[in-house]
Amino acid sequence: MDLIYNDHISSTFRIWELTSPWTGDHIKVPTKFIVGDLDLTYHTAGIQDFIHKGGLKKFVPLLDDVVVMKDVGHFINEEKPEEVSAHILNFIQKFK
Repeated sequence: MDLIYNDHISSTFRIWELTSPWTGDHIKVPTKFIVGDLDLTYHTAGIQDFIHKGGLKKFVPLLDDVVVMKDVGHFINEEKPEEVSAHILNFIQKFK
């Protein structure tokens, strides 16, 4: 168990190291953000305010829409695949 935990921590630090050149960068393409209302990350202190009160929009200036899906956890595409697909298709069709 400890070995798995240590590997996870090592991997996490490696990911931070690899992505560090993009720290503070902005996503500069049209974006639709979809999250489940039961996702634990959505209930992390300050996250809902960040998402809904402009914090996310500062880093994603072309944020088109934020969707909070009801009764869905972290794996939204597995839990409600048809609904997620409909949101994605609806978003893509705006660019025809």
